[in-house]
Amino acid sequence: MFYVISKTIKFLIYPLTWAVALLVGSCFAKRKGWRRGLLIGGLATLLIFTERPLLQWARYAQCRDYAEQQVPDSHYSVAIIMGGFGNMNEDCGQLEPLDNRGARLWEPYRLWQMGIVDRLMISGDATISVDKQGRSTATAFRQYMNELGMADSCLILEQHARNTRENAIYSIAILDSLGYTDKDCLLVTSATHMNRSLSCFQTEGWSPDVFAVNIYSKPHPKAKEFIPQWRTLTEWQEVVNEWFGNIVYRIMGY
Repeated sequence: MFYVISKTIKFLIYPLTWAVALLVGSCFAKRKGWRRGLLIGGLATLLIFTERPLLQWARYAQCRDYAEQQVPDSHYSVAIIMGGFGNMNEDCGQLEPLDNRGARLWEPYRLWQMGIVDRLMISGDATISVDKQGRSTATAFRQYMNELGMADSCLILEQHARNTRENAIYSIAILDSLGYTDKDCLLVTSATHMNRSLSCFQTEGWSPDVFAVNIYSKPHPKAKEFIPQWRTLTEWQEVVNEWFGNIVYRIMGY
């Protein structure tokens, strides 16, 4: 129930949804004052959330704690990779990264190549998750990683988590059964998602070291970037999703 409700509410809190709702409302409002107010509100929403510098600052504010992060100088048995980074195309055997989150896989893979981590644990990603019909592209994903030089023994797959809280719960259960502790593990996810991810693990009694990816640099916008860009409106999803997620998870005690 929590999963369904959270996904429904997320759709309602995106700036694009607000703008469309206000503009559509202005077409059906009976009072002239309401029509004008809704129209102005819709246009203002579009103007504000198509400003790329504003988006850049919002992203940076979420990940500034990791802006100067360096490659770990310690050794870890397992890198726990939070899902949401891609899909597996079985027809051509290629990995299709989602948005800019492919680094959730590539960076820990680089750490594995460097000998900093021994194994990669994928938690709840579409590339390996089991759907409602019991299907999964995990075999294709394993083959893909094999072709990159990684043996099956170096992969641990958690295939059932649907959200950040379940990522933590299910991952800990598997790792604990394999004899690992939080001190053996390195948590890897996007910088904007790291604080919520780590909090979920800490709620379950684990405090692994962290390695953030997809880190946004401090913005230095140029004049031309203040020209409204429609694409920017859809890119607010990542930022708003984390704002909403942090609030809900705190309320729920996760």
